Amino acid sequence: MSTNTCAQGGTARWMSPELINPQGFGLENSRPTKHSDCYALGMVIFETISGYPPFYQHTNQPTIFMKVIAGEHPPREAGFTDDLWKMLERCWASQPTDRPSIEDVLLRLEGVSDSSEPPSPVMDEEMEEDRRETNDSHGMFFLLHSL
Repeated sequence: MSTNTCAQGGTARWMSPELINPQGFGLENSRPTKHSDCYALGMVIFETISGYPPFYQHTNQPTIFMKVIAGEHPPREAGFTDDLWKMLERCWASQPTDRPSIEDVLLRLEGVSDSSEPPSPVMDEEMEEDRRETNDSHGMFFLLHSL
């Protein structure tokens, strides 16, 4: 394994358990399926709403692989309604056949977006502060390297 991808291809933070450990699911090899795509979509939704990649607290690929294989998922962050979080948990079901179809996820997202409240101003301020810090650190990096 490299530091960023599994030998079969893919990034640990978004890979479903059956792609990481196909033999544990009675599979001969790790091939993406609609079920593994649903798992990855759940992780993309998590990242989009939270602003953090899945398992952002961990930098070690083997640790992330172990958490995924153990059926763990990212902790709930601010900004997730109960309905949205339940849908994400279904996307991350350990058994691939227990995951919803992509169409079902999209329908549920439409329902969640119709009933969800806008993000709180506190969350917006925190995200803006993170963005400023990131931009400041990138600016300092480029300034130092241009000297």
